[in-house]
Amino acid sequence: MKTKLHNEKTRYLLGLSGQNILYALVSSCFAYYLQFTILIPAFWLGMILSSAKILDAVKDPFIGAFINKSKWPLANYIWYLPLPTAVITVLCFFMRIYSDSNSTLTNSMIIIYGFVIFFFWEIIFSFGDIPMISYPNVLCREERERTKLLSLRPVGAMVCSICCLIVQPLAFAVSGALGGTQTDERNSFFIIALIFSIVGYIFYQLTVSKEQLKYTEKKSSNEKQQYRYILTNPLLRKIIISGLLSSMSSLQGVVLPALVAFYFSSKNSGLTFLYTFLLGTGSFVGLMLSTFLVPILSRKLGNEKSYVICNLASILPNIMIFALYLGNKTTMNTLGNFAFVFILSLISGSFMSLASNIRTLLIDDAVELEHKLSGKKPTALFFSFQTAIIKIQSGVSSLISSAGYMVIGFTSSETAKLNEYIASGFVARESTEYTDLFTMLFFLFGVLPAISSLLAVIPFIKDLTSKN
Repeated sequence: MKTKLHNEKTRYLLGLSGQNILYALVSSCFAYYLQFTILIPAFWLGMILSSAKILDAVKDPFIGAFINKSKWPLANYIWYLPLPTAVITVLCFFMRIYSDSNSTLTNSMIIIYGFVIFFFWEIIFSFGDIPMISYPNVLCREERERTKLLSLRPVGAMVCSICCLIVQPLAFAVSGALGGTQTDERNSFFIIALIFSIVGYIFYQLTVSKEQLKYTEKKSSNEKQQYRYILTNPLLRKIIISGLLSSMSSLQGVVLPALVAFYFSSKNSGLTFLYTFLLGTGSFVGLMLSTFLVPILSRKLGNEKSYVICNLASILPNIMIFALYLGNKTTMNTLGNFAFVFILSLISGSFMSLASNIRTLLIDDAVELEHKLSGKKPTALFFSFQTAIIKIQSGVSSLISSAGYMVIGFTSSETAKLNEYIASGFVARESTEYTDLFTMLFFLFGVLPAISSLLAVIPFIKDLTSKN
């Protein structure tokens, strides 16, 4: 029985890796692809990403409730979702370029297609993601085993981070081989998306076997008022409020591709990979630490206290990154300055990743708390709030990022002009014409995520300082 459980855990981690390959393609590249490859204006980009994400986040609890009441076991959802998820991921990168030379109808259809395909990608991904997050609660009945498996979820996120590091540089390399035009860059993203989607599908499909489809788990299928848990479960309520308050925490991931491509690497594929790797190392290290550090923190400090400490520890390094930029606006790429940026991003990224993974354990605690309070175990519903929080954070971050571009007047024509400027061999960071752009990017990368981390701890402070 132990070997059988071990095999199921192995399949789960392989499937999680495949799912995260598909997630990485859209989460790390789609915003850049729409704005800097397809050249959709910042206003419409913000509307597409934020509205689709927020609408999708709102419906996640409904999907969770549906899955919770469904007669299908979680394994069935995981079995049937990999193929449609892979197909629609490829379709996200099958778009025409937005241009003033197009007709108004053509440009409108490009914007509509971007919104519709992204919205349906979110829906299809959610129907597989919520069962994937909830599945450890089905596989492992003992709390210790369940905590260990939930702590291994960063394995999938590490795969996601690796894909985030290499997708954009690979696309730039393929684009250069094809000719380096705007159309070539668009085609290169489609080619890379197709290859990665096939690989992601293969691993994702390994999550469950046909034998596991026969498994059933107890569900609250007759319960009609599942959403009362938001009011009656105190821990779930705090998790949701904390997630909403920290809605700007995804800004670093949103602006990193543009910051690297235009400030540090000038769209050189090798330098893009190097700088993305170095600036993303903090998140990667945090994910690696999570696999063994999160269970230790959980035992020694408790999940709530660990969550607060990790959020607070990420604030100062993020502020210092922006302060360093203000004193070195054109020389952040020099060895000394970038060494400081690397160390600061390593510290902040590690703690932010730890906090995100501890929140998963908090939701598992909320499930167990509800089981003690009411005898119910609404696993899928509770974990759907984790995906909803992530999507709200991503949507709000995309909206704020687009608003930042609009504030400095960085339009689609300015984007095309910047692309041509870099293609001509000039370095954008050395031009005063783009100082406002890079100041905004560093502000979005450092200051707002720091504020977000501070706001995230507010719901937990009162209970932690209380003697009770």
